Order: sequence, then structure tokens, then C-alpha cells
Amino acid sequence: MDQNLNVILKGKSIPEPTVRTKEPSFPLAATSLSATPESDRSPIASRRRRALLFLLAVAVAVLAWWISGYLFAYTDDAYVTSDVLSITPEVTGPIAAVLVKDNEWVKRGTLLFTIDPVPLRLAVEQACAEEARTEAQLPVDRAQLQVLQAQKEAAGAAERLAAANLRRDTPLAQSGTISVQALETTRTAEEQSAAQQHGAEAALQKANEMLNLDKAAVSSAHAARLLAEWRLDRTKVVAPVDGYVTHLAIQTGDMVSTSQAAVAIVDGNAWRVVANYKEYYLRHLHPGGTAWIWLDSNPWHLYRARIQGVAHGISRQRGSETLVPYVSPTVNWIRLQRRIPVRFTLLESPGSDQLFMGVDARVLVIY
Repeated sequence: MDQNLNVILKGKSIPEPTVRTKEPSFPLAATSLSATPESDRSPIASRRRRALLFLLAVAVAVLAWWISGYLFAYTDDAYVTSDVLSITPEVTGPIAAVLVKDNEWVKRGTLLFTIDPVPLRLAVEQACAEEARTEAQLPVDRAQLQVLQAQKEAAGAAERLAAANLRRDTPLAQSGTISVQALETTRTAEEQSAAQQHGAEAALQKANEMLNLDKAAVSSAHAARLLAEWRLDRTKVVAPVDGYVTHLAIQTGDMVSTSQAAVAIVDGNAWRVVANYKEYYLRHLHPGGTAWIWLDSNPWHLYRARIQGVAHGISRQRGSETLVPYVSPTVNWIRLQRRIPVRFTLLESPGSDQLFMGVDARVLVIY
């Protein structure tokens, strides 16, 4: 057993025993005391640097925002719009046929719908008959006028003869050649002839007035016929402009009237963008200036546009925007600076079929 132990001891080296000595604790305490201020100062300096960098970033952002107002004007409070034509029929009646579909592109003069023409066609026939009747009265009036003119001339001749007889018999009666009774008979004949002449003149004047009245009746009947024909022609309702039929709600058999619009068309040639700009930018926006527009309906493209004009009036009260627009100064209970509508004309666009009224847009104007 001792031999085996020797063999094991020969294969391994036995470490020498170490003696631990207790060192004084003063250097360690000094070291820890000297390290504490550095560790405290490092977080404070870091926080100060972060605060300074934050304030510097805020100052740079404010300065950039202030300078940007002198370089460009940007707004996302913009939208695409056009003219909407409310087509109201000019005659009242039931719809005979609707010839277009909702959202269909139509050209100017395209037939949209027709109104039942039967009542208006009968009105045209009645107006034509009335015009013919009044025209037929004119020859009768003219013939009557000729008869009365001849009677007036005969009465005038009789009155002149009676006046000549009276002038002849008056001196004869004074000289006693003829009797006083004969003179009175001549005077009575002269007065009757004068009265007949006045009656003939009055009848002739009345006939002239009747002729003028019947001529006026002819003119009135002629105008009534033209109006009836115009109404009959208005049973065919056509598109006044090129554009898109929108929100079509009429059907065959519906009653339409002159007091309510039946069809709306979005004008395909009047597209524009209206952007509400803050008062701060208005001094830099002038008609004719170039702008770049982003359309949300066709993103990732910038389209060139021109400033058409700046609105010179807005309404400050909601509900009174009939003649001037109202732009709300608050968004989510936040009071904003007043904004003025600026109109832009598109010089470039994705095409009329890719423009939609009311979609959002973003406008950038570089001074």
C-alpha cells in the first residue's frame, strides 16, 4: 500500500501551503471613496448633454419651420373639385325613357331622358288651331273695313251736297224767293248728312281698331304656338356639358317637374384643386405661380399646377356660405389660424377618368 501511494505521489506534484496575510483595509476604503464622485458625475453630465441636445434640436426645428415659410408653402387641407350641373327639366310630366346609366361619361348634347310628349303635342295642335282661327279673322276685318270706308265716303259726299244746298237756300230765303220751311228742310238735311258722316267715321275707326286687335291676337296665337313647340322640344333632356352622370336616381315612369333637379353631371372639363392656406402664407401666393400637387386618389405622383386665384373673402359664420365659403377655424376643439381658399388649375393630371370630386390632395408651392 505504501508503494502504491508513492507511485501516486510521484505522478502528481503537491502544492506548497500558502500563508494568507491580512492586509489593511485603508487603501480599499480610499479607493472606493475616490471612485464615488466620478460615478456620480457621469450620469449628471449625460443627462445635461441629452437636455442640451434636445433643446438644440427644438431650436433647430423652430428655426427651420420659421425659415420654411419664406421658401415654400405646404398644406394637406386641399381637395379636388369641379362644377356640378343640376339638370332640371323645363317641362313637367312623367319620364318616358332613361337613356343613360349612373357614372356614365356623356358628351354635350347626349340625350339623358325623355318626358312623355303626348300632352304637349296636343297643346301644339291646339295652339296651331287657335293661330289659324285668328288669322282667318283678318280678311273678314279687312272686308268690313272696306265697306265702312265706302260708307264714309258716301256720307261725306252727301254731307257736302247738303252743305252746298244750305248755302244756296239761305240767301234765297232772306230775299223771299223760297219759303222759310224750305230753308229749314235744307238745314235738317245738312245736319242729318253731317251726323251720318260722323257715324261712318266712328264705324270706320272701330273697324280699324278691331283689325289691330285681331292682328295682336294673331301675334299672340303665333307666340303661343312657338311656346308650345318649345315645350314639346324640351321633352328631350340633353347633357349641357361633357362629364359624368352622378347619383342617377330617376326611373321610367317617375314624375319630374320644373321645381326639382332630376340629374346631376360632374363637369369633366372644370377640374381644379382648392387648398385652404393659412393667412401666414398668403403674401407669397400670387396668380400664375407654379405649384405641385399630390392626389390621394393617384399617389406617388406630383402634378404641376398653376395658381388660378386667391379668394378675397370667407364667411366667419357657419350657414352663410351661399356666396362666400366658410372655412372652419377649429379642428377637434383646437383653434387654428384662419385659412383662405386658394384655387389651382391642373396643368398635368392623371386624366379626366382618374379625377374624382371631393378626394383629398396635398399642395406644395415653392416661392
